[in-house]
Amino acid sequence: MHATLYCKVFIVLFLLKCDSSGVGCSKCYNLLVFYCFLLFFNGLIFLSIVCDQVMTELFYKIISIVLPVLSVIVCGYAYGRLRPTKARAQMAELNPLVMDFFTPMMFLGALSQKGFDIYANGALLMAGFVVVTGGALLGYVVARLCGVDVKTLVPTLIYNNCGNMGLPLAMLAFGTAGFAPAAVLFVMCNLLYFSVGVLILTGGHLSLKPFNTPIIWAIAASLAIALLRIPVHPVLQQTFLFFTQAAITLMMFSLGVRLLDIDWREFKIGVLGGVLCPVGSLLFAVGLQRFNVLGLDSGQMAQVYLFASLPPAVSCFMMADHYKQEPSKVAAIVLIGNVLSVVFVPIGLMLAFNQ
Repeated sequence: MHATLYCKVFIVLFLLKCDSSGVGCSKCYNLLVFYCFLLFFNGLIFLSIVCDQVMTELFYKIISIVLPVLSVIVCGYAYGRLRPTKARAQMAELNPLVMDFFTPMMFLGALSQKGFDIYANGALLMAGFVVVTGGALLGYVVARLCGVDVKTLVPTLIYNNCGNMGLPLAMLAFGTAGFAPAAVLFVMCNLLYFSVGVLILTGGHLSLKPFNTPIIWAIAASLAIALLRIPVHPVLQQTFLFFTQAAITLMMFSLGVRLLDIDWREFKIGVLGGVLCPVGSLLFAVGLQRFNVLGLDSGQMAQVYLFASLPPAVSCFMMADHYKQEPSKVAAIVLIGNVLSVVFVPIGLMLAFNQ
């Protein structure tokens, strides 16, 4: 216990000493990751000592869900560290394929699952909307108070990592039955971001270009299949499942490679956005459960808690870079937020399992 305390003190002193302009910056990321894992596993030790058997089993269940996801991300990061130039070049070629083909197939598979009824998930859609917009409004107030550009901060709070992190976590936490409701939240989040989020990002100049993509076409087709209850042949469903598994794995691996590009000069805003995204959404999720205005059942509320605990999505950086809206700051928010997910995702899962 003393050893981990000394490690924490050393890491904090190092980060404070580092001026984010020299060689130390490349080491900061590794130290911060190590520090987050120390916090995570110290929590495990603490719970195993002071909590009863039920809580200990719950925490081990959370670890069994989070660690496989983090393992794939860490593999991507390790590969990127070993072969940075090659890894970036490979991801530059692979990511468009994932976004333009694998991900659309994943949407088609999610909303065409046998037994999935989108009408039964109307309250879940509304809950996701409340959680996202509530967190974004809170972010707007914080941005004004802290002197941060609203166009930089708020869009990252609208679009969380409900794709390459949220979908695999939902499958691990709730089984295959939990994938379709998570995909419903993913669809809602995409539609909200590519409308309101892009409107904020561009300063009010909404373009139809973001809607002219295979992902949006697939979302529209998936919604049509679900709304009209069009039957899908089991062979097609199995095909969609293969693409879904491949897409999720490639997304997580790609996220690990992208962690190489963090800019530590934007550390403060990175921490601000990385913390505000899950905290703001979780506050509104707790409010939804407390007042129960939407009549969510325990399974839907569990999905909302997991959804609310997720960090900002990698796509936020891609869009900020496309529109030249302080991409280095957005990258810091996204990447630091994903590092901090080792703290906030277990909190979301704990709330989800305590229904």
